[in-house]
Amino acid sequence: MVLQYLKEIQYRLFFSFIAWCFMLVICYYFKETLLYLFIRPSSSFNKNLFYFVTTNITEIFTTYIQISYFISNQIIILFIFYQSFIFVSEGLYEFEYVYMKTILLTITFCWVFSLIILNYIIFPTSWEFFLGFQEQSFIKNCTFHFETKLSEYVTFYESIYYLSNFICQTLVLIFLIFYFIKTNIKSIKRIRKFFYFLCFLFATILTPPEIVFQLITGISIIIIYELIVILLVLKTKLI
Repeated sequence: MVLQYLKEIQYRLFFSFIAWCFMLVICYYFKETLLYLFIRPSSSFNKNLFYFVTTNITEIFTTYIQISYFISNQIIILFIFYQSFIFVSEGLYEFEYVYMKTILLTITFCWVFSLIILNYIIFPTSWEFFLGFQEQSFIKNCTFHFETKLSEYVTFYESIYYLSNFICQTLVLIFLIFYFIKTNIKSIKRIRKFFYFLCFLFATILTPPEIVFQLITGISIIIIYELIVILLVLKTKLI
């Protein structure tokens, strides 16, 4: 019996590796389209002068490889979560199955939500903030001409993505914590101040160093936190 489980794990890992290889090839085939999706959030600024600088003959090729690896790795993580869920689902009770399925759907939803927030709010705001220094320097008769380096741009996008996704996935952790302490409202009240501090700490790390953006991000996370608390409290009372 144990050997059958180990063999199934081996097959699933091998299948995941094959799927990752196919995704890598597909991503590289559509590399120009994927690069466009990377630069679209910042293309609204300096439309007429927006271009990339490459200082290495292999930089464009390595950047395409970097983008392909990045997207393939993100997709395969969700794929592995799904494979793990299917593997253990046969031995779960019905309530455990529903609970794990809810967690998996929540992780997927938070991942999609982080992508939307990243591309339409966080990254354009960060890009506009850092480009603002160029305009300020020009006004002060100290000119800085910004030329975007292709590989550094992709690296910057990835770093902002990881921070954004990390913040959104903390909502899943909050959901898990509240699930185990939902019958003890005093515990939720006890950690509220600590969580508020973490919200503004994450907002400071994630957003540009401007108090307005930090307040908006921190308050948004707190609102989601309070909505989760209200839903869990109502669910507990209904039960």
